[in-house]
Amino acid sequence: MILAAFLLFAGMALGQTNAPAKVDMEAEKAALNDLMDKFDEGFKKGDASVFVSALAEDMLICGTDPSEFWNKQEYLGLYDQQSEATMPEITFMDDRVIKVAPDGNSAVVVSQFVIEWSPKIPWRNAYHFIKTEDGWKVFFVNIAFVPKNEHIGIINEAIE
Repeated sequence: MILAAFLLFAGMALGQTNAPAKVDMEAEKAALNDLMDKFDEGFKKGDASVFVSALAEDMLICGTDPSEFWNKQEYLGLYDQQSEATMPEITFMDDRVIKVAPDGNSAVVVSQFVIEWSPKIPWRNAYHFIKTEDGWKVFFVNIAFVPKNEHIGIINEAIE
């Protein structure tokens, strides 16, 4: 009798698994896409409030210059200097790419665009999002110029 109870208990215990919750990847991608659309609309109007509200407290932004490493407060200081009148016009080149991690707790979003004062060298923003109790938060952003490979030599010669 004791052996039967032990085998029943052992079978139940061994049969239980802590399978991760299934992530609805399409819903997560849609949520991130909606958030990015709100970022873009805000930037076009010189209003970074939606973007700022989605910044994690310990986030990092790397700008286009090798010396540009900004924490949240430093980045906010840059936006205090901007207005709708000084925001450059942005033309997006491709659909953004959104990759959600299998556990649904982090994601990468990439967008490419051209800014009016740099029409020949496109830009790429790569965002790393983390999921929190308050929703998706920006943990890292890399802002980069991304010239075509065939233009690298020309650019290097122009700098010399």
